[in-house]
Amino acid sequence: MKKIILGLALFIGSLFAAPTMAPQFEATTITGEKVSLDGYLATKKPTLVYFTASWCPTCAKNWPSINSVYKTYKDRVNFVSISIDPTDTAEVLSKLAKKHDLVYPSVAGNPKIMVDFGVTAQATTVMVNSKGEITYKERGHLTLEDYTKLLDDALSNE
Repeated sequence: MKKIILGLALFIGSLFAAPTMAPQFEATTITGEKVSLDGYLATKKPTLVYFTASWCPTCAKNWPSINSVYKTYKDRVNFVSISIDPTDTAEVLSKLAKKHDLVYPSVAGNPKIMVDFGVTAQATTVMVNSKGEITYKERGHLTLEDYTKLLDDALSNE
């Protein structure tokens, strides 16, 4: 009985907990575009931040799905992919984008942004609402359907 009461208290407490705010960041994409959390928030749209690495097999499974949802949602959702590996230079990521026909904005290796977001590894998807609150953070492979649902949910909660 104590476990049930404790679990219920923790659940109710979490309903009133302050949301986790996304950290401010500034970066330049591999195409030279300046991006920042403030810039994304100014658009009043949710933002998908994907932490990746050029050598990551799980990331490679996610790239086609992110590419697909980017093409569909780019007018309603901000997108940025940030490499966690400092050896993933703009040149490395440009070749990768060309090889896999990736069209979403990508930032060369910047592990500091990953650390600031509280992300511990590559293949991590983070959703930030238009108020700057982190509403989703998950590591691993997501399907096209998973990304579509994530973005639909983010848009319906705006």
